[in-house]
Amino acid sequence: MEKAQYTNKIIVTFISLLIIGCSDNGISIPPDISIQELLSTPDTITVENRKMYLTTYMWRDFQPISPENGKPLIAIVYVTAVDTSQISENISADAIWIIYNGQVWKSLFSKENIPSEVLKPNQVGKIAREGPKWGPNIFVEVIVRVTDGKGGSQLLRGSNQYIGRTD
Repeated sequence: MEKAQYTNKIIVTFISLLIIGCSDNGISIPPDISIQELLSTPDTITVENRKMYLTTYMWRDFQPISPENGKPLIAIVYVTAVDTSQISENISADAIWIIYNGQVWKSLFSKENIPSEVLKPNQVGKIAREGPKWGPNIFVEVIVRVTDGKGGSQLLRGSNQYIGRTD
């Protein structure tokens, strides 16, 4: 009986390791969406009867402590309601796609919070890190998946968004 339990324990451990090895280790990525579909995304959407638009602040770091070819892209996005009243806590964003020169980079946003004193009451802010080493001093298309807290989502585009640099 003891040998059977030991064998079962080894089998369960092996299967668990196999499942973990084949998984994404808990890190999900957004789905593949064609460039044509991403580029056809609207630049204004309505969520909870409020019109929303997208702005960004993106850069690559070339300060002396950075690698010679700079650090990967950091993108901060702001989903902003046209009116200035407080945005619902149900409204958020969970994924980003950035398009440059026929290439697409996609990611989920980090769990970092943008300090509330930085955000306006009518904004949601999110951060994506470890992006591609595109640019700097280029313009890209940015698409964000906005969620409503009820299981609904919409894509929102910001056109001609600038990637700068820090030195």
